Amino acid sequence: FANKIKCGCCGGWYGAKVWHSTDKYRRVIYRCNKKYSQKGKPCSTRHLTEEEIKQIFVKALNSLVEVKENVIAELRSLIDSVCQTGALMEEHDNVEQELGVLAERLETLIRQNARVAQDQTAYLKQENEIRARYLEQQGYLETLNRQIAAREGKRNTLEGMIHVICGINGEQTAFDEELWGGLLDYIVVKEDGQVVVVFKGGIEIGVDG
Repeated sequence: FANKIKCGCCGGWYGAKVWHSTDKYRRVIYRCNKKYSQKGKPCSTRHLTEEEIKQIFVKALNSLVEVKENVIAELRSLIDSVCQTGALMEEHDNVEQELGVLAERLETLIRQNARVAQDQTAYLKQENEIRARYLEQQGYLETLNRQIAAREGKRNTLEGMIHVICGINGEQTAFDEELWGGLLDYIVVKEDGQVVVVFKGGIEIGVDG
């Protein structure tokens, strides 16, 4: 559960701590890793046991399932609005074509300079301009690649979430590790004790502490 639970007080992440490690009262709790990082002002969010975390997730999951049709519709709408890559792919193709043209221009320029005597100042100016444009567009192409990959990754995540939610029928009574891994983004523990479960896709469900 470490690094899946966020502190609403300081923004730190929860980690596991062992209490009474050498006696019969030994147990594992999760608390903010920054709880005592500010001297004299300990973080005010409470710790959680593993069982409490499981119960919180099950409660939030059941609340999600109660409105699963609305959630699925919202996720599909999100896919349509933020996961489209058509325009980016078109731009990607245009940039690739320009890089090809620039590479040809540079090669032609270098061959000409090797064969025909010319003003080297003018030649170098032209060569540097082409190289600068090539590097600029190469960087832009890398940015487009990252944007396309991010959108495709988000689409896969959201489609996977829809698939999992569609397969849940009825109230969940026990903690399921696969659902935890497949649906949960993170959990926020607030100062007032309330807990917010944030599912993938940005869907938030509040659970009383």
